[in-house]
Amino acid sequence: AFCGAGESFLCASGICVPRKLQCNGYNDCDDWSDEAYCNCSENLFHCHTGKCLNYSLVCDGYDDCGDLSDEQNCDCNTTKKHRCGDGRCIAIEWVCDGDHDCVDKSDEANCSCHSQGLVECRNGQCIPSTFQCDGDEDCKDGSDEENCSDSQTPCQEGDQTCLHNSCLDSCGGSSLCDPNNGPSDCGQCEPITLELCMNLPYNHTNYPNYLGHRTQKEASISWESSLFPALVQTNCYKYLMFFACTILVPKCDVNTSQRIPPCRALCEYSKERCESVLGIVGLQWPEDTDCNQFPEEDSDNQTCLMPDEDVEECSPSHFKCRSGRCVLASRRCDGQADCDDDSDEENCGCKERDLWECPSSKQCLKHTVICDGFPDCPDMDEKNCSFCQSDELECANHDCVSRGLWCDGEPDCSDSSDEWDCVTLSKNVNSSSFLIVHRSATVYHVCADGWQEALSQLACKQMGLGQPSVTESIQEQEQEQDGQWLTLRSNWENLNGTTVHELLVKGQSCQSRSMISLLCSKQDCGRRPAARMNKRILGGRTSRPGRWPWQCSLQSEPSGHICGCVLIARKWVLTVAHCFEGRESAVVWKVVLGINNLDHPSTFMQMRHVKTIILHPRYSRAVVDYDISIVELSEDINETSYVRPVCLPSVEQSVEPDTYCYITGWGHMGNKMPFKLQEGEVRIISLEQCQSYFDMKTITNRMICAGYESGTVDSCMGDSGGPLVCERPGGQWTLFGLTSWGSVCFSKVLGPGVYSNVSYFVKWIERQIYIHTFLLNKSQG
Repeated sequence: AFCGAGESFLCASGICVPRKLQCNGYNDCDDWSDEAYCNCSENLFHCHTGKCLNYSLVCDGYDDCGDLSDEQNCDCNTTKKHRCGDGRCIAIEWVCDGDHDCVDKSDEANCSCHSQGLVECRNGQCIPSTFQCDGDEDCKDGSDEENCSDSQTPCQEGDQTCLHNSCLDSCGGSSLCDPNNGPSDCGQCEPITLELCMNLPYNHTNYPNYLGHRTQKEASISWESSLFPALVQTNCYKYLMFFACTILVPKCDVNTSQRIPPCRALCEYSKERCESVLGIVGLQWPEDTDCNQFPEEDSDNQTCLMPDEDVEECSPSHFKCRSGRCVLASRRCDGQADCDDDSDEENCGCKERDLWECPSSKQCLKHTVICDGFPDCPDMDEKNCSFCQSDELECANHDCVSRGLWCDGEPDCSDSSDEWDCVTLSKNVNSSSFLIVHRSATVYHVCADGWQEALSQLACKQMGLGQPSVTESIQEQEQEQDGQWLTLRSNWENLNGTTVHELLVKGQSCQSRSMISLLCSKQDCGRRPAARMNKRILGGRTSRPGRWPWQCSLQSEPSGHICGCVLIARKWVLTVAHCFEGRESAVVWKVVLGINNLDHPSTFMQMRHVKTIILHPRYSRAVVDYDISIVELSEDINETSYVRPVCLPSVEQSVEPDTYCYITGWGHMGNKMPFKLQEGEVRIISLEQCQSYFDMKTITNRMICAGYESGTVDSCMGDSGGPLVCERPGGQWTLFGLTSWGSVCFSKVLGPGVYSNVSYFVKWIERQIYIHTFLLNKSQG
């Protein structure tokens, strides 16, 4: 009765889950109580948690039960495996590779750093060479930041800050930073622009901050800027966000340009009350926030910061929701609900705010989104947007183009929409699909006279349908007039045409009176020939090479790995738009595929430079909506068992709530990024349920939510831009999401991760690939 009449199951932990999730082999209750009284058949292994496992998963080095009971008392072959202290056996290749795969870290004990391709600290600790002289003390004894004076570089005019005695930005023109000065001595005060700290009782900061971030932009996309707001909503400490902001955007005294730190007591109160919450989800308190580095509170309170008791929860630049939450005042009456109770959008007439009202939903829209080519109000905001003449047709962006120029092989609309869908296949004509070409808004059949297989290949490729498997010449069923045929130009082989329709001409007779019937076969996708198909990992675990051959790493110099990405075709990759903020030039990026361990390149690895970056034109950083981008590679990949594309869903294909899917990436574990690719299984959550977790963000139909309300995925494995894939019947994997915001690592604290909904964007993705393959490349060539 507590959970509802028979539809839900009451977990021992007190939460309710849908009853259909009981005895499904997943830890939906977080304490396995939904799996506790489930019977296993004789050919299955019964975990202590109650879960049933295929025996092939027992003693394989992975914790499939969730309590390691499937990895106890295993017979380790010492030539191939290493026995951890908890009894688990792991592959010998994982020993001394720089990752702690055993809980007791015994796999990394007594290792030579050099044998792992790593640098040895004075205390024997191993770190990647890129961690040397980077401003962070990665060695416990700090030896990686000693003797770094040679790394000083001249200051660039116009920059503003110094970092850890190494000049990254300006300290007075083009001179070197004084090695005796700390960062606070050479930074200048700058206005606070970090949105989540806009309600502080001070307005200026300087960088680097106490977490090593060099700019406010770097701080805004950091792990900590997601961690602290998530913790705030647990109500672990009233002034946690105040403390978080004092280290994310330290106060800068505008008179002295000196940085004013938080008081030690504020740090200790925050850590004492909130660190245990992080422990529940397997995360660590940020190690750069050692409270001993901050001074004790002084009587005049000038040497460090403590919050006043009467500090307003919401500053004058914020609006206070009825629920008590704070949202930026600029978001009041902006047409999007930011308060969990929608109170920021009450008493906001569209007309009074100079907004357009959608008749069906009464939603208020900005005039800039009316007639912009993207429907926001069903069937209304994109109507009557142009006044084209009778001999003109309307482009998708509402420009007008002469009817005679439509589908002539040259883009005349500024968005190229006059060249979209010019070549299609007819449907419902017996069992054959006839090739149809649209010219000047009229439908034509293609004459089979002189047709060659190369033209069938071009047609299938142009329609995004892969390779032709069957091409036939079929006699017309009904007498066609000569005006309804398109025939090949006599010199078509010399035209270097990039599209089929520009090689055809109308007005000539078809001698054979035969039409082209075409059957195209889509490129094989979503297959994992190198993976063990029956392998399933619960929670966050290291992934085997080849399990996710479409996973790639988006990298730039000198930073290295920045975001995850997904291979969708031999020359095309998807990621999220926010990965490119401030770095939209293709020349600084490269894509690495077939890699499992970032620190140990494998023989399967392929690298491609980036040729083009296509951001969605409606990407909004403020609300992280339309967060998707397409990347064109410099050349095709070589398709192997370890590098191959994932399938894209169709526009109408969606993934249902309570479906289990996978996320992968090199995300944070604790507060460090692992070298090995991580994978975790997550459950799809409805948008309505997802919205209940995020009172400061609006969940739109361009998003998918996945995670566990209290689940077993307890590491931040998902990189921004990394894939959320679901298995379809027949063992094919389809890409439904790209890691956008929120994070699985906070699923027990805040709720699910939020992913860009690939199904929503499929048409846009296909159009952009078509434009850049068949239209833009031709005009650039």
